[in-house]
Amino acid sequence: MVSTGTGFAKTILFGEHFVVQGTHAIGASLSIPLNVTLTPAEELSINIPTGQIVLDASRKILDAFGLDGNYLIEIDTKIPSGAGMGWSAAYSVALSRAAAAAQGMELTWKRIAEYAYLGEEVFHGNPSGIDNTLSSRRGAILFKKGEDPIPIELGVPLHIVIAHTGKMGITKDLVAGVAQIRAERPDFFLELMKREERLVVEAKKCLETANLERLGELMDTNHGYLKQVGVSTLELEDVVSIAKENGALGAKITGAGGGGCAIALAESKKETETLMQALSSKYLVFEAQIG
Repeated sequence: MVSTGTGFAKTILFGEHFVVQGTHAIGASLSIPLNVTLTPAEELSINIPTGQIVLDASRKILDAFGLDGNYLIEIDTKIPSGAGMGWSAAYSVALSRAAAAAQGMELTWKRIAEYAYLGEEVFHGNPSGIDNTLSSRRGAILFKKGEDPIPIELGVPLHIVIAHTGKMGITKDLVAGVAQIRAERPDFFLELMKREERLVVEAKKCLETANLERLGELMDTNHGYLKQVGVSTLELEDVVSIAKENGALGAKITGAGGGGCAIALAESKKETETLMQALSSKYLVFEAQIG
């Protein structure tokens, strides 16, 4: 029996790094799918080149569903791996959905996210659980360490352009660097955290009320905070600058920084075309919708 499943790319809209230190953050799934087709086979294999870790994660998920046989796993996606867009989470979600379908199980997105977390453990050791949560459902989520994620009702869909710098920072080193700033400059960092928490609360309201202009301003402000804790790069600053010069309502780092991606908010789908053209000569770009 052939079965299929889908997961989605993800982005962090507000609160990266600060969420590690205790604030809220807002993340969202993107309209960039990862599709998996699961077919019984003589050995466990994947149709595209991957490392052993992907097979190990696959085996763990399949076993959790009681699928102890072997399968050909066919992956179809435009999500780049290693770009901070949640490839591993989208894959774990898609495979979990395909495995559930193979067993005739109809599961909620929360249960799918729980199964996908098993794969994320193989990929990342001790993941936050946010990426697989975001990849398992459409829309945006408010989250904080130790609390249940809260879905956000969007007033309107968001039109986003993501630009990948082609370079990647080492997340654990970047997180450690931010923690060092907190240790060395506690008063400065505590004030930034307070500002970030207020910003995230306001951003949630803007998402709910479709106040895109103010949402863009908050993205710019959040980017400034991330610069202050040292996770921006020349390439990320270039992406943000080009986006703003070409009509973006706001632009910022998304994820750990040190490379990776920046996102830009367009007023409408039409405006994304201008941003795509402006950025595509230098960077790998993706157009996506949230909601």
